[in-house]
Amino acid sequence: MPIARRYRLAAGLARLFPAAGRWAAARRRSRVFAEIFQTNFWGSQTSVSGPGSELDQTAIIREALPALLAAHGIGSILDAPCGDFHWLQHVPLAGIRYTGVDIVPALIARNQATFGSAVRTFAVCDLVEGELPKADLIFCRDCLVHLSYDETRRALDNFRRSGATWLLTTTFTSQRPNSDIVTGDWCPIMLQQAPYGFPEPVALINEGCTEFGGSYPDKSLGLWRLADLPQW
Repeated sequence: MPIARRYRLAAGLARLFPAAGRWAAARRRSRVFAEIFQTNFWGSQTSVSGPGSELDQTAIIREALPALLAAHGIGSILDAPCGDFHWLQHVPLAGIRYTGVDIVPALIARNQATFGSAVRTFAVCDLVEGELPKADLIFCRDCLVHLSYDETRRALDNFRRSGATWLLTTTFTSQRPNSDIVTGDWCPIMLQQAPYGFPEPVALINEGCTEFGGSYPDKSLGLWRLADLPQW
């Protein structure tokens, strides 16, 4: 059964039987992203996290991140989800404690064996509802674009509960309507538009995206204080 159809069934169950449905949805969520990892679903030659995690698509971010972190006094980062850590390994994070979490156990085991250190750890966690380690900043790139409205809302609530101060996450800046999706699909999201209703970001990094034939030159990373985000 295709990934999206399997997840649609779980979402329907969640509406009918909330407790059992959320358990089933969490299992399906884990399976969806495990399958994406195991099959290299996005088809990148260098990163199982997809073309957006290749070095050419992250060059601007890799250059801009250290200055942004220093400007806001960030001493610890929670990378949720961390994916395969393909590009972020090339960003100098001296003096910053890094924790990467992902829902796929095999991916986390590989990351910990390859990249783990005294100041860099990886752990299995479902960012939608798992207990997240506390950090100054949650870095959530290329994730909410794969979640349904309901699971995005729950992820943001979970981010607040973690005690983090900042959220750095993917947004698109062009005025296009947002759409609900089945988790595991993809849709560009403009976080300042309904239903998200985010305020103006404190900082914005345009990624210089050339994916999809250059259709999304507005793809960016926006920085917000979690305390400033609306409940939606």
